[in-house]
Amino acid sequence: MAILEVIKMGHPTLRKQSELIDENTSSSEFQNFVDDLIQTMRHQNGAGIAAPQVNVLKRIFTMEMTDNPRYPDRHPFPLYVVINPEIECLGHELVDSWEGCLSIPNIRGKLKRYKRIKLKGYDRNGKSFEEELEGFAAIVAQHELDHLNGVLLIDRMDSMKTLTFQEEYEKYWL
Repeated sequence: MAILEVIKMGHPTLRKQSELIDENTSSSEFQNFVDDLIQTMRHQNGAGIAAPQVNVLKRIFTMEMTDNPRYPDRHPFPLYVVINPEIECLGHELVDSWEGCLSIPNIRGKLKRYKRIKLKGYDRNGKSFEEELEGFAAIVAQHELDHLNGVLLIDRMDSMKTLTFQEEYEKYWL
């Protein structure tokens, strides 16, 4: 396994639409990429990571929350590998979300996300699944799906007034 380079805001790949994955997901090359993506997410203490963040324009992301120092008070959720994801909003309730991003390091911003969603896609073995998510897991899935569509958290913010450095967020907003 390898730690992949996480590209930063300003890199043109982050603003492009990712391509559907129609290749053999059981190939060793694809499975190695999935392992590298998971390893990179964990190494960076990310709650999730999408392929475009490592300069790969494919519709796949991973997400997981277990003992993460960047998110010490968040409810844990298991590892998800999601290929060709789709999200269906369950209800109209929005929640405030203070979000960070591995591609915009040390910055947080406040935006709105749907509280409950249905996440649909394929797992790393190509098996289809549907999962209802709520709270932080739903927020992370929406954030990662945005990456697959070339959208960054700053694009979803109603106001740039809450854009803050991580250190100031911890000092004044926690």
